[in-house]
Amino acid sequence: MIIASTNRPLRASFKRGFTLLEMLVTVSVMTMIIYVLYALFDTTQSALRKNAAQVDVNEGGRAAMEMIVRELSQMEVSGYPPVMDQGSGRVLSGSKSFHSRPTPGTQPLLLAYQSDALTAEATASDLAQGFRTNVLQDFTFTSRGELGFDITSFRVVNVENGIGMLGRYGSAGSLHTTDPRATMVNKSLAFNLHFDAAVAQPSDSGLFQPITDGVIHFRITAFDQYGRELLATAAWPDPLGLNLERLNSQGQALFIPFPNRPVDGTLVQEPAYQQHAWFYGALPAYFDVEMAVIEPDVLAQVRQMAPAFQANFLGQKINKVTLFRQRIPIRQTR
Repeated sequence: MIIASTNRPLRASFKRGFTLLEMLVTVSVMTMIIYVLYALFDTTQSALRKNAAQVDVNEGGRAAMEMIVRELSQMEVSGYPPVMDQGSGRVLSGSKSFHSRPTPGTQPLLLAYQSDALTAEATASDLAQGFRTNVLQDFTFTSRGELGFDITSFRVVNVENGIGMLGRYGSAGSLHTTDPRATMVNKSLAFNLHFDAAVAQPSDSGLFQPITDGVIHFRITAFDQYGRELLATAAWPDPLGLNLERLNSQGQALFIPFPNRPVDGTLVQEPAYQQHAWFYGALPAYFDVEMAVIEPDVLAQVRQMAPAFQANFLGQKINKVTLFRQRIPIRQTR
């Protein structure tokens, strides 16, 4: 009797399996592929997040600028007759139509463009090394409404360490009334009271409609019909243009306006090269508006830091700040 051996098939089946070395090589290759795919996925997700943040800033900034452009381009002089200024004794060409100033109670952020330590004094040598002093201004103006003239104000509110939210405040400046005693009231002075009340609204009053957050720079500049900036420290020879009163911070005249014409505006030079501006019965030909906004993710990080470290951190993240700028022509200058 012949007995068949089964060792050969068993040995053959053993030869068809993977060795330990082959398994290690396979696992290593698969691990490398997974790592490369994860790195690619993470890079793509990071780029998408950055693009989404940039889109949010661009959309919010553009929407805010479009609102400002739309409303500011419709600005008109308030239309009430010339009035005597009780303080200076000069005749103003009309009631108040525009006012801009450095926003009271705010300290603009001194932003470093390089990662060097920023001294608390913010000396001239700091500025010479590439630091930018942001500006926080607010402005108020008149435009025609349904019942007369409306008063609108744009301001950066809820400011902490130079970072805040752009807000809008609006009120009706109409003087329509059925009271017969109204004929005895000087309409220019009465409208100025409405205008001054809008300017005096506190930033934390809750009456400002929020527009966009993370604003570190907000500035408006006036230009004449020749494209020259209207400054308190420079008087352009223009007999047919605006008759402007130019003063220093102590109220002393820097340049004398034409004495035979009503005063169209008052420019007051303030420290740090800023100025107050009032315009009455006439307006500049253009306004230039600037606004700088931080990306939302960087804004969240900044607000978690101590104030002493925020400026230096933003200096390293300067590419996360978007600057919007728009020049706006004024249709009705008189």
